Amino acid sequence: MLFSADAAKEDRPTSGRTGSTTVQAGQQHVLVHVRVTAAILLTICAVVFASGTSSSSTVASNAAKAVRPDIIFVQTATYSDQGGSQRFPEGSRIVRLHPQTKQAVPMDLTPEFFAAADPQVDFVGARILFSGQKARGDKWQVWEMDADGSQKRQLTRCVDDCLRPGYLPGGEIVLTVLARNAELLDSYLAVVNIDGSSLHRITFSPGDWWFETVLRDGRILASASWPLASAAQSSAPRLFYTLRPDGAAMDSFRGDRQPPSVREDAQELEDGSIIFISTAVHSSQTGGELTEIQRGALAENKITSVGAGYLFPRSYFQNQLIVSLQQSQSSGGPQRFALYSFDLQRKLLGPVIHNDSHLSSIEAVALAPHPVPKKFWSTLSLDSKFGYFISLDSYSSADVPNGRVVSAIAQVRVITHRSGENQELILGQAPVEKDGSFYVEVPADQAVRFELLDADGKLIVAEKSWIWARPGEQRGCAGCHSDKSLAPENRWPMTLKRFDTPTHLDKNENASAKTN
Repeated sequence: MLFSADAAKEDRPTSGRTGSTTVQAGQQHVLVHVRVTAAILLTICAVVFASGTSSSSTVASNAAKAVRPDIIFVQTATYSDQGGSQRFPEGSRIVRLHPQTKQAVPMDLTPEFFAAADPQVDFVGARILFSGQKARGDKWQVWEMDADGSQKRQLTRCVDDCLRPGYLPGGEIVLTVLARNAELLDSYLAVVNIDGSSLHRITFSPGDWWFETVLRDGRILASASWPLASAAQSSAPRLFYTLRPDGAAMDSFRGDRQPPSVREDAQELEDGSIIFISTAVHSSQTGGELTEIQRGALAENKITSVGAGYLFPRSYFQNQLIVSLQQSQSSGGPQRFALYSFDLQRKLLGPVIHNDSHLSSIEAVALAPHPVPKKFWSTLSLDSKFGYFISLDSYSSADVPNGRVVSAIAQVRVITHRSGENQELILGQAPVEKDGSFYVEVPADQAVRFELLDADGKLIVAEKSWIWARPGEQRGCAGCHSDKSLAPENRWPMTLKRFDTPTHLDKNENASAKTN
C-alpha cells in the first residue's frame, strides 16, 4: 500500500512529546485502553516473530536433515554395451539400497529372475517397471512390481524381446522391441496399455531405435542411428529423436552430428536440460563423458573430460546426480562400475554411494515421486491409408555448402524401404515448384526418403535418412535437412497455390526397385 507524506506525519509523535502523552482526566480510561491494546499488539508481534524465526529455523534444519531417497539399481557380474538382449550374459538383478544406513547391503528384489534390468519408478514412487528374463534364453518381457519387490506381474507376452520400458500418462507404457528378421535386427518402439493389451508399433524406419525417456512436455525421447539406416551399420553415430506417443511428429532433437558420437542414457532434468552419455563412435571403452543439452541451447556441452567412463546419469537428491563410474581394473579383468553422486552445478564427482568389489552397479534411479508428463491426445485418422509431406523450400539444406542448393530443382523422387528387408523401392516422382515447394501423399506407416532431381532427371541431393507419416498425418518441413535454428520465410508456398491435392504416390501401384 502507498501512503502520502502527510499521512506518514500523522503517525509520528508530536515534537516535545513522549510515549506517556498528557490527557484530560476524563479521558484516563482511554489511555488505559490504548496501553492495554498496545501491550497486546506487542505480544502478538513478538509471538509471530518468534514463530517465524522458529519456522525458518525448522525449514533450514529440515533441509539439512532431508532424507535421501532409496535407490533402485541393477547389479551384474558382466555388462556388455553391445546392447539388446545380450547385455547381461551372466544374468543380473534389481536391488534396493537404503543410503542412510551405514554398511548398507542392497536388498534383492528379483531373486526369481535370471536377468532383470531397466528399472523405472512410477510417478508416485510406489511401483517399479522393469524388463526381465525368467530363465536363461527366455525372451525379455516387461514386468511391474511394488517397491519392495512384491506383487510382480507380467505386462507383455512378446514373441520378440521387449525391454527398456517407461511410464506414459494415461495408463500406457512405451517400450523397445528387438525383432530379428533373417540376419537383420529390427529394433523399434511400441506402446502398450498398462494391463498389457493393445501393443502397437510407433516407429517405422530402420535405425536401431532405443527408448530413452519421456519428456515433461509429453514427447518421447529416443536414440537411433544417424542416418536412420539398417541396424547392420553398428558403427554409425547415434542421435536423439523426439516423437509423440502415437508415433507422429518424429524429428531429430538436436542437429549435432559433429563430432560423430554415440549418444545414449538420456534423462531430462528439472530445469529442462537433457543429461546423457556421449562416446566416440569407434571407442572400445564402455562408458563415456557426461554431456548436457541446456534448454534452448543449439549445441551440446561436455561436462566431464574426454575418456571418462560414465554410465546412466540420473537425477538423485538436491541438485545431485547419481552416476555409474568405471573402476580401475586388473589386467584382463572384467570392467566394473560403482555408484557415485555428481554435483552438476560444480561439475565435480562426489562421494561413492555403493561399490561392490565383485559386481557392477548400474541403471540407478531414485525411489521418489516425479512429475507426470503432459498427455498428447492423438489426432490421427487411423482409417486412412496415407500420410502427407509438404516441403516449403527444398533449396534450403544443411547437407550442402552455404546451406543452399545451387542447381535448379525440377522434381522430387520418393523412395520407400521395406520393413525387415534391406531393399529400396521407388514410389514415384512429383513436381517441385520454382520456390522449392512440393506436396506429396505417401503410404502411411512406411519409411520414405527424398531425392532432388534436375530437369533431366539427374540427382542433385539425396537424403540419407528415413522418415514416415502416420495415417492422416500432415508433415511439414522448411527444407531438406534445413538448419533448425532458422525460421522459414513467411510466404505461401507455390505448391499450395497451384494444387489443391498432393501428388499421389503409392508403393502398391507404381513402385519399382531402385538401382544405384
